[in-house]
Amino acid sequence: MQTKDLLIGFLLIMLSSQLYSQGRNPKEDYKLLNPEKVETKNFYFFSVLNHQDELKKILSEDEILKKIAADKYTKLRESGNSYDSIGNMLKFSDLEIETIGNQIVRLFEQQPSFKKVFDDHVIASGCYYLLIDQSKPGDIIKKVWEQDASAMNRIIDVYGIGVKPFYPGIDSLSYPTGSRKHQNLMSWTKSLLVLQAENNPLFYHLTYSAAELLLDLNDRDDAVVYEPLWEGENKAAYGKIKQTDWDKYPYTALVVLGFGPDNYDFPLNPGAKIRLRTAVEKYKEGVAPFIVVTGGKVYPFKTRNVEAYHMKQYLINEFEIPEDQIIIEPHARHTTSNIRNTARIIFRNGIPMNKPMLVSSSEGHINTVFSGSFAERCQREIGLVPYKTGKRTGLNFVELFPLPNALQINPIEPLDP
Repeated sequence: MQTKDLLIGFLLIMLSSQLYSQGRNPKEDYKLLNPEKVETKNFYFFSVLNHQDELKKILSEDEILKKIAADKYTKLRESGNSYDSIGNMLKFSDLEIETIGNQIVRLFEQQPSFKKVFDDHVIASGCYYLLIDQSKPGDIIKKVWEQDASAMNRIIDVYGIGVKPFYPGIDSLSYPTGSRKHQNLMSWTKSLLVLQAENNPLFYHLTYSAAELLLDLNDRDDAVVYEPLWEGENKAAYGKIKQTDWDKYPYTALVVLGFGPDNYDFPLNPGAKIRLRTAVEKYKEGVAPFIVVTGGKVYPFKTRNVEAYHMKQYLINEFEIPEDQIIIEPHARHTTSNIRNTARIIFRNGIPMNKPMLVSSSEGHINTVFSGSFAERCQREIGLVPYKTGKRTGLNFVELFPLPNALQINPIEPLDP
């Protein structure tokens, strides 16, 4: 009898755990709030809080958090005017992150409005997918805060202090570190932020505002170009998704990987045109209802051309592919995020996740994507592997199954988080 009771108890625990986990899944139809803002893409929880007047009031009135805000303001105002001194004062220290995290947990457990944001945005968005586990919600929200603080600090490091990013050739500060222009801009940044924060008791105001401002001063809107996609470049295609009979096609989408342009005057690399023409030949066979073209504003350094947009125009102008059959993914900076960002589009728009996408590129590029080392690179650079590998179906094609972990924000990559 005791063994039977233990077995029943174990099954009940497993069942409740499964239900608990199911209640913490992201929602397919969730739309990011204010996707045109860089802070939305980089530190989503705090971008949501920043539009919640009730929660801002709660945070502003907490004595511990209010003291942190006041101390931070005083330290910045009294800091030296060197760019690194200003940048380091703007960042959250390890002690501040720990203290603030504990206070957020306390307030979270007391305030129903915090719990609503947790359910309606932290969970539903999937932006913190890898942090959502069987822990108490308060413990998860602390990890969410720590990730957002890390993302803000990372922006200040790279675009304020001049720390080298992962790819310095394309993602670095817009002017030489320590140059007169750099120093002047940081000094002016300090003056502006001191003016703005003089009577602001929000503990995150200075760091949050600095991160947004520094991306703007460096003209780094790469993560938000053409947003919201559902109202602009992808409106026609997204409108067609719900009418699509997926059983008619072996693949949900034919995904064409970009090939960065090598000069400022011609927005498509000749190699990209070859990739597009190769994909069109396959698309004519009716393998998928949509073509996804993926490539951001990457090459050459500080280019204003968005590769995916020009890939779309090429398909329309040269091959008369209807606009409602083309989805652009205009934010990816590398092959890793080509795949990750496409998986995000597939999930968020209710496209079947149990059906593969067919990824197309040059033979050498597909060799890379099909290799085990590519999964290792994804884990190293974006912190996850956003796909499962299917079959290699030709020199230029490979099947990949998208995974929902792709929704997770990468806090170390401000231009393609």
